Amino acid sequence: MKKRYQKILSCLLSYILLISLLAVSPAMEISTKAAPADNGKKACWISFLDIEVFLQDKTEKEFRSKVSEMYDNVIEYGMNTVIVHVRALGDAMYPSNYYPWAAYFTTDRTDPGYDPLQIMIDLAHAKNLQFEAWINPYRLSRNNESTTSFKATPYYELFRPFTIEYKASARQTCLVLDPAKQETRDLITNGVREIVSKYDVDGIHFDDYFYVPGMADDLDLASKKANVNLLISQVYETIKSIKPDCTFGISPAGNPDSARKQGADIDTWLSTPGYIDYIMPQIYWTDIYVTSKGTEHMFTNRCSAWLEINKQDLPMYVGLALYQAGATSKSDLGWATSDTNLAYQYLTAKQLGYDGYSLFRYAWLEKDIATAELNNLKVYSAPLISDGAASDTAWNE
Repeated sequence: MKKRYQKILSCLLSYILLISLLAVSPAMEISTKAAPADNGKKACWISFLDIEVFLQDKTEKEFRSKVSEMYDNVIEYGMNTVIVHVRALGDAMYPSNYYPWAAYFTTDRTDPGYDPLQIMIDLAHAKNLQFEAWINPYRLSRNNESTTSFKATPYYELFRPFTIEYKASARQTCLVLDPAKQETRDLITNGVREIVSKYDVDGIHFDDYFYVPGMADDLDLASKKANVNLLISQVYETIKSIKPDCTFGISPAGNPDSARKQGADIDTWLSTPGYIDYIMPQIYWTDIYVTSKGTEHMFTNRCSAWLEINKQDLPMYVGLALYQAGATSKSDLGWATSDTNLAYQYLTAKQLGYDGYSLFRYAWLEKDIATAELNNLKVYSAPLISDGAASDTAWNE
């Protein structure tokens, strides 16, 4: 009885804190759309950059131990899903029939003697975490170093007939699969089929890397969208033919216009069945964003813009910029002036009708500068009442 009483007090305290946060946060308009359930997606992106730092060249025992620790950190902050980079640079963090081993996982691209993807999935499910396999569909390299590395593999000559070599904005030489080629679509789809058929993933996740600057700048926008759409529909159909309950979601750039310019046909995806199961725009700005016209509620405005596009009423999750915690910016002032940005953004998105969030990216779960933001988000995103009592995990009892 005493423990139950303490939980009820915690619930009341959380409610009071929630109201206080809304009172001091930037003004916002609340949607009349019903808020999603408190058990919506609360995810963390585990990027190839995180894998390179925390998991590269580990023995199986070391790998299991660190992955388990990482998952415990994710759970500690109230999250229920991991979105793991299993293919970032035309490579694979698992034994693949279509791609070489990822250099960010095994430096010399040799088989580590165990299946890291299987282990990550098994550990996730053992800890009641959902596991989504994150793929960069087209990218083969991202700078001079990774281009040299990929060219040294036999896959370079194999992919060469449908590969584009281009200069990125920093004048780095990069490689990418040509979205206009059917060989590209088949390769990517076969890779997805391999994952969904072999592994018990809960979802396949694409990010925002489509037609980036320098890649095919002379191609008209309609053609870019058409090429990408052919891939997206082919991947969607393939996933559903194998495992209908496996979700397929995309995380495009947070500015809808920027997403469209990259060939992401978000208007079609969100109005026509057969493309995606959810959208997760990367809305990485606060509501204290200074422009030439004054301070703009950039986060809220972008969230609202995406809602207007969603004609199918598909699930929507918001990508949040954990990596910006405490950052100083001349335009985006919120990050340096508050440690409740993520909590406020979660509440704002939820009230507007979003179904959850994902944090970019894992490394900041282990950085002191992000601790206050994470703790505030944990408090405000925890269920107030669950089966008559507060969640044990949420209240850390």
